[in-house]
Amino acid sequence: MVGSKSVNPLPYSDFRSDTATAPTPEMFAAMMKTSLGDDVYNEDDSVKKLERYVATLCGHEAALFCSSGTMTNQLAHRVHLSNPPQSAMVDIRSHVFNYEAGGISFHSQAAVYPIMPSNNKYLTAEDVASRLVLDVDVHYAPTRSISLENTLNGTIMPIEEMERIRILTKEHDIKLHLDGARLWHASIATGISMKEYCSHFDTVSLCLSKGIGAPIGSILVGSELTIKKARHFRLLFGGGWRQAGLLAEAALWGIKNNWPTMEDTHRRAKWLERVFLQVGCQITNPVDTNMVWVDTTNAGFSVDDLIVELAKEGIKISGSGCQARVVLHYQISDEAVQQFIEVLRKMAHSHRMKVNVDLIKTSMREQPHSVFDDEHNDKMTPPSPPLSPDSPILGQIKTFSKGQSSEANHRPEKKTSDSDAEDEVLPRSSIQSGPDMKRCLFKESNEPTLDTTEPFQPSSRRSAPRLMSAYYEPELMTARVREAEQVFGMRKSFGERLSEDDESHSEDDQVPSSRMIRTTQSLDLQEIEARAVVEQLAAAVDSQRPQTAVSTCEKKKVKKIQYRLAHNTASKAFKRASVRIVRWGSFLNREA
Repeated sequence: MVGSKSVNPLPYSDFRSDTATAPTPEMFAAMMKTSLGDDVYNEDDSVKKLERYVATLCGHEAALFCSSGTMTNQLAHRVHLSNPPQSAMVDIRSHVFNYEAGGISFHSQAAVYPIMPSNNKYLTAEDVASRLVLDVDVHYAPTRSISLENTLNGTIMPIEEMERIRILTKEHDIKLHLDGARLWHASIATGISMKEYCSHFDTVSLCLSKGIGAPIGSILVGSELTIKKARHFRLLFGGGWRQAGLLAEAALWGIKNNWPTMEDTHRRAKWLERVFLQVGCQITNPVDTNMVWVDTTNAGFSVDDLIVELAKEGIKISGSGCQARVVLHYQISDEAVQQFIEVLRKMAHSHRMKVNVDLIKTSMREQPHSVFDDEHNDKMTPPSPPLSPDSPILGQIKTFSKGQSSEANHRPEKKTSDSDAEDEVLPRSSIQSGPDMKRCLFKESNEPTLDTTEPFQPSSRRSAPRLMSAYYEPELMTARVREAEQVFGMRKSFGERLSEDDESHSEDDQVPSSRMIRTTQSLDLQEIEARAVVEQLAAAVDSQRPQTAVSTCEKKKVKKIQYRLAHNTASKAFKRASVRIVRWGSFLNREA
């Protein structure tokens, strides 16, 4: 049997199911040769020819042509299950259990015991043996039939396992049925003949409207006695039909011409599988034949978006969320697969970029702004407005020059002391709070005065300021210090901290000069103002006090305060945010 590949007569490529094939002109030509007998009277020659052909192909005595696979499965179970109480054992993922409206329980008055394979692929003899219900206890419905499915979700069940299960069923006089809707694919993929596959089962249901491409129909094969009884039940179910030869001719033509093309279909499925993996998708079932089960979660796009984009190119698939089933058949050409792949790669790239941009937007809302803006590095200018996620990000993030790391620019300097080795000192930072700041420490010609009547609200993030003993103007300096104490939650009065300010000071005790740090508006404004008050206060105190020695007790207090300032929540958050912005800058450069 050598057949030629038919052309898809539809204006689109349908990857939803292999039942989506449409009759071709060649198939219509074959249908014109049909007989016009009545199949209810068993007088249609075309139907009888199809039934004899398939029965011989599968090595069974007889066959029965029906309208659907659901009907052939239900007829087989109804014949096997005729003596309640009884039960049928099935794979929990099988069509007969999930997609036939509970037909076994309804038609055959049998309990159904679904089993999940221990290997998550196919049932084994051990799975079946451990769950058999034998007729030894009246409390339970004994197992009378077992139903297998090959292929199931496109995965082939090894024939060796079928043989082992068959031995078990013969030992306990249990009927074995095969839902072989796509057994045609398993035979082509493995090279095992249909006759060898079907020889291990009492009944086999074969679909003619899937890979075979007939417009309608399935066929049940079995013994003469089984098929005679099934024919009776078919009429009972309302499945008798008259001039069915038209459909029988189409099915026979499909077996002879479309069945041999399944090897190409499997090649295309493997092709699609490779591309899905390349774009980051996960394949959730082995691709043994014509089905590709895919999860797009890791690829950065949803199946719903993919459906929309494929529809623009005349391609249909089924699925939702991040799960999809892609099914190929003889009317899917290489060109259709190539078109599918082009859309898939385009979607994978564009949606991955979209996800990255969304992450950038989310991150930039959380990060300080202008941290690496060169125009703020060397002069005290007000910080620019917060970065908008919709603004051109590439133009607003400045990266460091080669050899200069972000961590090096934000690593706090340390100053060791002989008197207290564990204390760390962070160089004082001068923070420009911008024109909106209403508080300044000293009355000078170019600066606004401090409004001491307005209470200063402390930040929720409490940190200790850096305080030094000094000679100062009592009225002015006391007001400034009290304000700083309120901001940072100081418990002791300023006078208590400066109890030893009459001690002599040395040049070694002078506070290091202030170091400018990059500013951001994402830090709390009150924290910035509080830092400005403390820094300018300390600078003023340094300029006014005499150069005399400071007591050891005061030095320790000062350094502890400096340590607390260096390790407060705002400082740590600032350093973490700065490092993250540098990393985003590097990422954007790579993407550009």
